[in-house]
Amino acid sequence: MKNVIVKRAAAALLAAVFALICAGCARHKHIVVQSVWTDDFCFSVYEDGTADVTAYVGSDETLVIPDKVGKNTVIGFGTKAFDGCGTIKTVIIPPTVTSLPAKLFNNCPALGSVYIPNTVTQIGKNVVYDCPEFGKVMYGGTEEEWELIDVGSVPWTDNYSLVNAELICGYSID
Repeated sequence: MKNVIVKRAAAALLAAVFALICAGCARHKHIVVQSVWTDDFCFSVYEDGTADVTAYVGSDETLVIPDKVGKNTVIGFGTKAFDGCGTIKTVIIPPTVTSLPAKLFNNCPALGSVYIPNTVTQIGKNVVYDCPEFGKVMYGGTEEEWELIDVGSVPWTDNYSLVNAELICGYSID
């Protein structure tokens, strides 16, 4: 009798774990197949040939984020990928990126400016957070395109640093 109860409990636990795994799959578009370190970056590489920057450990003042890692196209970032990067003053985001997650630049005391390409259509809450020197957004598109970007449910509080920064539209990194 005790064996039957243990087997049923194990089966129920296994079913619950399987259900959680499947539920997680429905929420995520990509399945990580590899983590890759190159130079000062860590990337999550996905089965569809794309990748996200998940961490940066370098000391560059001007950081040009690569648009590829190997043959994989960099399409985004992990939350807080640049957490605590004390030396970065300027960041250039590649045009392969379409969204910026919450608190991407968290506690970056020297960060003063970010280049955002016109491919970005969504910006997470407090994308620039606890960055006292931040004051300039160099945007690759027009002012009309900038106005269409989803910057959080309450832009003036969710992204206060971003929306109050000097905005330079039509900026080209070429």
